[in-house]
Order: sequence, then C-alpha cells, then structure tokens
Amino acid sequence: MKISNSMWLTAAVIALVSSGCGTMGKQEVAQAAPATLLDTHWRLTQVGEVVVPNPAGSREVYFSLQSQNPNVVGFSGCNRMFGHYVLAGEQLKFDQIGGTKMFCDVRMELEQRFLAMFEYVAAWKISGNTLQLLNSSGGTVAGFEVSADSTAP
Repeated sequence: MKISNSMWLTAAVIALVSSGCGTMGKQEVAQAAPATLLDTHWRLTQVGEVVVPNPAGSREVYFSLQSQNPNVVGFSGCNRMFGHYVLAGEQLKFDQIGGTKMFCDVRMELEQRFLAMFEYVAAWKISGNTLQLLNSSGGTVAGFEVSADSTAP
C-alpha cells in the first residue's frame, strides 16, 4: 500500500501540533506552581495592620532567605538589610537583623517598622504567591508577595 505525500504531511502537522500543545500545558502548570520560601524575592505588602503601597518607580521593600547559607538579605525602604535566620519546618526565627545607615525622609518610618517586625516572627505560611510571617499565636506580623523581580540578590 502506497501512502501519498499529502498524508505524510498531514500526519507530520498533527504530530507537531500535538507535541506543541503538550509542551504548552506543562509550561502553564510550572508557572502556576506556588512560590517557595527560600531564594524568592518577597515584596512587603503589609506590616502589622498597615497596607504598604508599592508605587511605580519606587524601590520595593523586600527580603530573601538564601538557601546556600542561613542569611536573609533585602531592602528595607532606605537601606540594604541583612541578618540570619533559623528554619525548622514551619517555624522561622530571625537573628542579628541590621542594615546600612543612610537616612531618607520618605520611607524611614516604614523601614523601622519592617526591621522591627522580624523580632516577632515565629512561623511562616505560603498560599500561592503570598507569604505570611506569623507570630507565636498564629497572627500575621507581615504579608508579602512574590515580586516581579523574583531573582534573589
């Protein structure tokens, strides 16, 4: 039985379209996966009861927990921040939080609140691309979301 060129061409097109659709579905699933705690650029959205605006053009207040060592790094509103963390399952504690000491009028109060909240963190919870840092009673100390600049420094 002889198969015509048009049948081979049709079969090849169907195979390519099918494989392309399969790949597309896998990419969509990967993009929908929830964020991980480590090596993620967590942008501050709330500290205490205060919602933190992130206006276009302003530098984001964020932190990132490094996976290669127990360091936390980020930007606290006016200055770079750094410190250490201890992670044990869903428990999380911060230690030796510090930063550079440049003054700025606009976000100095926010910076002070952001740095102070690390003292009260006892646990964490991620839902999708949102992180909540929790106190020992389970109350939210601060809220974060994955930043568009999700590459950790």
